[in-house]
Amino acid sequence: MVLLVGIAVSLVVSFFAGFNDFVDVDEAAAAAADAGDDNISEMYDEDVADESILRHLFSFPKEVFFLGFLPPIMFNSGYELQREMFFRHIKAIVSFAVIGTVISGFSTGFILYGVREAGWFGDFEPATLELLTFGALIAATDTVSILGVLKSKQVDPHLFNLVFGESALNDAVALVLFNSLSKVLVADANNNLDMLHEAKMFAIEFSVIAIGSPVLGIIFSFFTAIIFKKMDLRKHPSIELCLYILLMYVPYVLAEVFHLSGIVTIFFCGMSARRYIEPNLSLKTAQNAEAVFHAIAYLAEICIFLCLGLSCFGYIERFQWSFIGFGFLASLIGRALSIYPISFIYNCSLKERVPDTLLALEDDASLSTIKSGSSSMSSSPTQNRQKTHRTPQRRKDRNIPLRFMHVLWFAGLRGAVAYACAKNFPNVYGHENDIVTSTMVIVLINVLVMGGFTEVLLEFLDIRMGVDQGEYMKIWRKQRKLKGTFHQFENKYIYKVVVRDVETDIPIQLKHDYQSPDIDTMDHLKIMELAPVDSNNSQSDTDPEV
Repeated sequence: MVLLVGIAVSLVVSFFAGFNDFVDVDEAAAAAADAGDDNISEMYDEDVADESILRHLFSFPKEVFFLGFLPPIMFNSGYELQREMFFRHIKAIVSFAVIGTVISGFSTGFILYGVREAGWFGDFEPATLELLTFGALIAATDTVSILGVLKSKQVDPHLFNLVFGESALNDAVALVLFNSLSKVLVADANNNLDMLHEAKMFAIEFSVIAIGSPVLGIIFSFFTAIIFKKMDLRKHPSIELCLYILLMYVPYVLAEVFHLSGIVTIFFCGMSARRYIEPNLSLKTAQNAEAVFHAIAYLAEICIFLCLGLSCFGYIERFQWSFIGFGFLASLIGRALSIYPISFIYNCSLKERVPDTLLALEDDASLSTIKSGSSSMSSSPTQNRQKTHRTPQRRKDRNIPLRFMHVLWFAGLRGAVAYACAKNFPNVYGHENDIVTSTMVIVLINVLVMGGFTEVLLEFLDIRMGVDQGEYMKIWRKQRKLKGTFHQFENKYIYKVVVRDVETDIPIQLKHDYQSPDIDTMDHLKIMELAPVDSNNSQSDTDPEV
């Protein structure tokens, strides 16, 4: 709705501003000077004459987007994330975000290269590296609108966290890829391109960002938790809240200073802040902070869509419609080439070789029953001769069904991140405005058309909706024993250091600290002893990522 309002305002302003085209500004200024009216002459300054009024009204500075709007959105995303579910699907999320983004970007670029060679772009002839750079920026997804639909419809938590996690990490990879290809493009235009050197620099830069960014976010929240633990500001909620809100920006700026990815850093900082810092806060501050984080992120999203809408009619004479159409189709194909093959390979990696007789067991049979059954059947040599690959019961929740793949492909909407990258596109061949307008139109098509049909797609694919995520996570935690290496290390060492009033090394359960009628809505954490779990009725998982 905000985007449509911005488009309407942009159309109205551009319509009335268009009347200026009938007046020659220089002639008007000269006439005023001849008439001796200095005041009127000053109104038609040469700088104003050279600058279109639409460019002033419809500008979208990328610095404002990256430093003002993006940090609170990413921090709130990590803050509201279900941490256990995110790490449950971490392998699939990282595969989509890293490998999938690279595949999508290069596939889009090479498809457009083939279209250009076929002569279907008309007079518009971008260089090959320009097409690859455009493919990198258009691979950046922005799922703000679709996540809003998924959250409002309360879809399957596994699907929601797959879309959520992939979109959060995708932008960082796309930005690194875009910046690297931009450098290659500039070097090629200056005739000093060294592909081997650029490839090495890309590998080094990506490795440093991939490792350093999440580590910086976690370490920052770790030390901040220690500060809140030692200072104990619970009797001063105003000061406590103000210091806590600084987390929305300080880690992002710090990451940019160290040339890391601020997006990934602030995302992991938000996720870690909920885990490590919130237990040291007073109940009032925790409740107020959650509301403030959500409100600021919501306002930032409104500003982004409003700016996108206002930008629609700022480049009236710069639309390359053939490039826009093929670019949109190429981005969809590139996204499909990344989602479906990676999902298929990932599902295959979950399978294990088991005797055929185990396939007759019910899906809801406990893991202990499966193990006892397999041991009893191992005495029969005939049964052991025939084995097949299947996904074991303890991994079935990590499997990505075909309908989830369709949603993941459809959820790859291009948004403000792609548009902000386009504003920073190297203008070495004079095609910057063409790339900006093409990206803008593709973003509008994705957000308005594809985003609008998300609910229809969910119903068509029979995606489970109306799931209370809070209740689902409570049941999910009771059914699983978290035995991962990191989980045990966290319980034994980290919580003793960063959380106030921690008991001995005991398992962790998310439980509320105070008895309050609305306590279920704010997830206030306390370290408490986990109730015994019946091994015959629960699923045990020793996968390291949980």
